[in-house]
Amino acid sequence: MTRLEIIANNTVEEDILDALNHIEENFSYSRLSAVHGRGHSDPRRGDAVWPEENFIFIIYTDDDTAARFIEAVRKIKEQFTLEGIKIFAIPFENALDI
Repeated sequence: MTRLEIIANNTVEEDILDALNHIEENFSYSRLSAVHGRGHSDPRRGDAVWPEENFIFIIYTDDDTAARFIEAVRKIKEQFTLEGIKIFAIPFENALDI
């Protein structure tokens, strides 16, 4: 199993959701909204100076689906080169299954 964390500007959220739903319809995820911070682009603070904000999707899925999700996000990043889009993959074991 893999935990995916997708951190991106709010402007590309629908594009990402559409791409992931194309791979696995009605997949499960958690969404963290109004995420502030700074990566390699301008800060996202949701204020008058830096008005943009990010979101985070947290997804737990099998390894094969994770690989397909990663590729889909990579293609979106190629389309939106000026937007901050990151994806992190973390292998995990469900502690309740151990």
